[in-house]
Amino acid sequence: MSWPHISLALSRIVIRVNAIWHQKRPDEAIRDANAIIAADSRSGMFVTLFYGVLDARDRSLTFVNAGHNPPLVCRGADASFEELAATGIAFGAVPDATYAAGTALFEEGDVLVLYTDGITEAENAAEGLYGEDRLREAIAANRAGPAARIADTILESVHEFTGSAPQSDDITLVVVRSE
Repeated sequence: MSWPHISLALSRIVIRVNAIWHQKRPDEAIRDANAIIAADSRSGMFVTLFYGVLDARDRSLTFVNAGHNPPLVCRGADASFEELAATGIAFGAVPDATYAAGTALFEEGDVLVLYTDGITEAENAAEGLYGEDRLREAIAANRAGPAARIADTILESVHEFTGSAPQSDDITLVVVRSE
């Protein structure tokens, strides 16, 4: 196993332990996990991450976005979008980084989409990028359907756009729909 894989696995463990310790405080969990990982980093490696705690009772999401692509919230009522912007720098970059907690509230029919840049930076044969506009269009057009169908439609749209062009980055997607 290579060092980047070991480092990523250790980061996940440290984040999980801190999540248990801090319960519903993503800002404190990520701050403390970051200090441990950054102090132990051999190569200055860092990762972007989005970490959130979803409260189904009041339909709220308390989150930290450490330099990751801003997840998109598509409002079911009118297809407007909200970005869950960065609340701190990339995880592991510096030991004394602080992270603010953000909060998003959801209504019935709202859709949360978390994605890696492998989706928006997916290239076709002409080296054009899939982009955030296409992603937003796919989400808005399918927002009334179940989360699995929204995810499938987005991935199909990306694959139709890219055709057989090889991709250099991972394509990861999580879709949550408020019921």
